[in-house]
Formats: sequence, C-alpha cells, structure tokens
Amino acid sequence: MIPTPVTTLTQAQAADVRALAAAAARHDGVPPLSEAYLLRLDQPNAATHLLDRGASGGLAAYGQVAADGAAELVVHPDARGAARGGGLLAAAAEHGARAVWAHGDLPAARALAERSGLPRKRLLLKLLRELTPADASAPDALPDGFVFDHFRSGDEADWLRVNAAAFAAHPEQGRVTRADLDRLTEQPWFDPKGLILLRAKATGDLVGFHWIKIDPAEIVALPAGGRAPAGEVYVVGLAPEVHGRGLAGPLTRAGLRHLAARGLPAVVLYVESDNLPALATYRKAGFTDLERHASYAVGTVERT
Repeated sequence: MIPTPVTTLTQAQAADVRALAAAAARHDGVPPLSEAYLLRLDQPNAATHLLDRGASGGLAAYGQVAADGAAELVVHPDARGAARGGGLLAAAAEHGARAVWAHGDLPAARALAERSGLPRKRLLLKLLRELTPADASAPDALPDGFVFDHFRSGDEADWLRVNAAAFAAHPEQGRVTRADLDRLTEQPWFDPKGLILLRAKATGDLVGFHWIKIDPAEIVALPAGGRAPAGEVYVVGLAPEVHGRGLAGPLTRAGLRHLAARGLPAVVLYVESDNLPALATYRKAGFTDLERHASYAVGTVERT
C-alpha cells in the first residue's frame, strides 16, 4: 500500500482520479479535491501525484502535493479502514507536503490528524445564503466616485495587480499568476459578465472586483430542506487604498444581484475563519455556516 509518485498523469490516470473523487463526494457529501487540484490533473509537472492501486488494480487512494507544499488526499469509500489514509499521509510528507487539507473536516480526517500529531493550521468556512427576488432588483448604492463594469480582454494585468494587493497575505489567492488566470477564464463556467469590476469613475482605474461562479455541479442542501443549485461568490477583492470607503457591501450585493437575476435560488462562498472583517460583511448579508474545511500542518509522519 505504498503509493506510487508521478509528476505527470496520463489521461487514463486523471480519469481514474476524477472517478475516485466523485465516489468519495457521493459517500461523504463533500468533494475531497478542490478546483485547483482538479485543474492540475491535466498539467504536466505541476504537482506530485500519489497513486495507490488496490489488489484489483483500481485506484484505491490518491494524493496530490502542490508546489507550495499543500496537499489533498482521498481514499475510496470501499478501500477505507485498511490504514491507507496513514500511508498516503506519510507518502505526502515524504514528497514535500507541509500542510494537508481535510475538506468537510470529517471525523475520520480529524482522527487521522490526531493520531498523526498534526495541529490544525487553518479553518476555511463555506457559507450559504438563499437568494430572493429582492436580490435581483437591489440598487447599486455605490459611494460617489465609483462605477461598476465587467471583465474584458485586456483587463488581465489590472486584475492581477488588484488581486495581488488585496490578497498579499493570503497563501493561495495572492499568488495567482497570468497562467492561472488564463486557465480559469478558459473553464466552461466562466462568464466575463460574472467578473464584476469596480472602477474609480474619474480615472477608470480598477480598484476592486467580485467574481461570480455558476457551476452546474454546485448543488447544496437548503436550511428549509431539499437541495438546489447554487452560484458561488468565487472571490471578492478590494485594493488597499479604497478600504474603509463603504465599498464591500455594494460590491457583495452586485454579485448577489447577478446570481438572482439568473434564477439561482442560493449562493455559497468560502472565507477564512479568522478574516473577521469579511465574515462581518457576509453575516450582515445573511450568510450562514454550511461546511468547514481544515488545513493541518504536516511534520514527519510515520507509516502505520
């Protein structure tokens, strides 16, 4: 049960990983691999992939260690209870993992972290809000001197500049490159009108953005019962020089208006648990907790 490391997956191997991730998502109720990790399945030499095949040759477990040392791991529901998780974690540590994500922070993942002596490093919250007809007709309510726009070809450099400044302290979002941005804008779900830009009216300078994602695969459980499709507040950023100008609320509402106008019944977003200003904005806008995603610091892990 020692995983095989590779740096480039074949198409068949990538398909096996997606099938394994889908099986785990159905079983656990939360996808085990995030978007960035799924995108790297098709990128040569972008990460270290750990493949653990069972006795039948099928993929029993998979791990990915990104260049920044963050890892995500998943064991097929039918292959659990045989110490595969511990072996996968040890292999990830051997191949440079410094942190591992546990999406959903499920009991089995917490137990593995505890047995392995891994302290929790970060907690990412997934929040939910139902949308109403009032959201579709909400006014801009922008302070004087600012205007909304949407993304067009040629805005890439300005977007990268504002994103880097807005997320300078964020370990992932602040490192988005032009190649990363190009890959995202090439995804089937991308809509340039869903990347709402905020500009200074006098100069036209980009000072903020609200990127909305509408992925047909995003289906959530509603508080009142039942399941429904949801849009996502993909990322909201403001340049530091316009902080404190009353722009976060209108920028958030602009994205909700975009989703509600397209008939989406709900919206989700991810936010760091220690980002108190953002949490305050989202709580005020009516968002409630849906999921928890934890990152655990990885040191030396022994195989069990």
